[in-house]
Amino acid sequence: MSTTIAAVSFDLDGTLYDLKKAKGPLLWATFPRWRTLRVGRRVRDEMRHKQYPDGAAFLAAEAAIAGERLDVDAARARAQIDAVFNVDLVRVLARVGPRAEARAILDAIVTAGLPIAVISDRGAVDEKLQALGLHDLPWRARVAADDVGAMKPDARVFRVAADAMGIDPTAMLHVGDRDDSDGEGARGVGAQFFLVADSSPTPLVGLRSILGLNTSEQT
Repeated sequence: MSTTIAAVSFDLDGTLYDLKKAKGPLLWATFPRWRTLRVGRRVRDEMRHKQYPDGAAFLAAEAAIAGERLDVDAARARAQIDAVFNVDLVRVLARVGPRAEARAILDAIVTAGLPIAVISDRGAVDEKLQALGLHDLPWRARVAADDVGAMKPDARVFRVAADAMGIDPTAMLHVGDRDDSDGEGARGVGAQFFLVADSSPTPLVGLRSILGLNTSEQT
């Protein structure tokens, strides 16, 4: 095991499960709320590099912007977005499940004595982990943009995770599927970064060699 890595954080959406596998079922699950799905994704991505004092301000800003685009008031927009991303998506994940190798890799990391955390650009982290069958793992931190008021690559979310795991961010390995958010944010706090590449059928398996885990176990 590398002496420079003392803990591992994971992005949730697109990392612990395959976004491509979830896309079709989510489109079916959100019909006829496709406009809300599209607007919700676009608005949140536009908010990625903006600064908000806390989660309440972050969610209020999102609801106000989305409401204008959906032609509804902010309260209605908030309810519609939550229904799509915190309810419909969770139900889809219960059917789609995690990446095939995710559980074995996480179990091996925990067995090796490394703390783990999850960092999400949305909320409903506990519900998603429950749907994926990963909630029982000893997550030291479940960091959500909805609570912190910041999205990756904002340094705050990485520091919250590192603090919860009792380490300096420079001793953390972050695992994610986007270099422009996960990678940029990890590098910004001095953490190492592992990019999940969907070109591989088992993109998380490479973590075994990086962390010095048992490579003989099949996932």
